[in-house]
Amino acid sequence: MHNEFTLFRLLGGLFFYSPNSENGKTILSAFASQDDELLKRLALLTDGIDSDELEADYFNLLQGSGDMPCPPWGSTYLDKENALFGSSTMEYREFTRAHGLACDTGMREPEDHIGLMLMLVSVLLEQDNQTAVNQLLSEHLMPFAPYMLEGMQRHATQPFYQQLAAFTLGWLEFYCEEHQLTVAERRNYWQENE
Repeated sequence: MHNEFTLFRLLGGLFFYSPNSENGKTILSAFASQDDELLKRLALLTDGIDSDELEADYFNLLQGSGDMPCPPWGSTYLDKENALFGSSTMEYREFTRAHGLACDTGMREPEDHIGLMLMLVSVLLEQDNQTAVNQLLSEHLMPFAPYMLEGMQRHATQPFYQQLAAFTLGWLEFYCEEHQLTVAERRNYWQENE
């Protein structure tokens, strides 16, 4: 994959969109046609899997309701009450507003979903706004993403989501190291409550 912004966008889409949705299928097709062997293998993990089983794993890990093993929203990790739309969501909302960005998915959900945040990194990279990318990663995404992605690897029932989490964590860590980012130290309330 030659463009970092494309990889961030595609990864974000795989976390945000159902694998059976039109967007999900388009992204998986894009991965399958890449020169990168890891991306091809990731896409191939969906071959031969019952689509209902893949969809059930997606719902349980990334969309569900009630008790989720590894919620995809930063606020569940960074807010003392593990509350959606908590103080960390408000901080993130201020960050997006300061950069003239808005997130409206048409649903009432916090914008600090890992998939949406990865897609926002892509937008900022396309705008050549490396300062904002660095801030988003170091202050908003990376303080919770490793916990969420490690939990996803443990709780996914399908190899596709286990590998998606592992690949994304490795990519984020590599990107942060390459750009010498210092991740803000924030308390992980989710882990404390497990």
